[in-house]
Amino acid sequence: MSEEKKEELVPVSAEFEVVDQVDDQAIVELMTGQTIQDYVYSFKQGGRVVEGLTLAGINEAANRRGGIQVEEVEYEELENSWIATVKAVDTLTGSSRWGAYEQAKMNGSRPDPYAFTKAIHKAQRNAIKQLLPVPVIREVLNFYLNRKAGGGNTKHPQKLQSGDNISNAQKATFAIANQLSERLEKADVSKADLWNYMKCKCSVESKNDISEQQWTQLSAEFKAAETDQTLFEDLCKRVKQLTTAKDESEVPPAEEVQEAESLYETDTDQKESKSEETKPKPTPF
Repeated sequence: MSEEKKEELVPVSAEFEVVDQVDDQAIVELMTGQTIQDYVYSFKQGGRVVEGLTLAGINEAANRRGGIQVEEVEYEELENSWIATVKAVDTLTGSSRWGAYEQAKMNGSRPDPYAFTKAIHKAQRNAIKQLLPVPVIREVLNFYLNRKAGGGNTKHPQKLQSGDNISNAQKATFAIANQLSERLEKADVSKADLWNYMKCKCSVESKNDISEQQWTQLSAEFKAAETDQTLFEDLCKRVKQLTTAKDESEVPPAEEVQEAESLYETDTDQKESKSEETKPKPTPF
């Protein structure tokens, strides 16, 4: 696969929507005993081809890789959605990753009978994918793309290289919070309100105390709010309820406001790599 396609693994809004629709179909096919058709997705965006593995493709890659299993599954029922959180473990390396997903209970104007199942399967998908080496993902991707074109072979998967995923989950949360910031402000939810919600939900006082699992859950919750208006309104409602409950008519400390402001910074790595001549920016939280 060409160098340009390294970007295919970076989630973007259009890609999220496409793979979500394909995986919805795959889950329904799985639950109704049908044969799953789509292991890969491919579409054009911004002049380039975006390709990746669907839920079925991720499971196929995990089977080829071997040694990956789901150890913990948690879920929470909200008014209009289900939130599932899953821990996947690579028994060959000892690495583990958390995946989360919030699934709306409604499919358009009708109740979705598979909403809970979709939340669980997509959370598993998000956890397992993080444990797969990029070469394995590409091998499976190429196999099914070439198969559609009339040929192609696969190689044996390479070993997974471990890495710290807490920072990735944290950055994903920051990025989505940044994308939501304008809509939240219009809904009378301030940055300080959102940070207060995050602290209360995770029972922490500092971002450094938020675990990978909690970052993953927050990221899934914010992503759901970004893509579904009903879930966005639900998030605003929860934030406001916690803000009201905590509010004792006291002005929040200046440090807390500064931490909330920095929630929307998404260039942590860039700031660390800049020279000393670059003006420093506030550290997130």
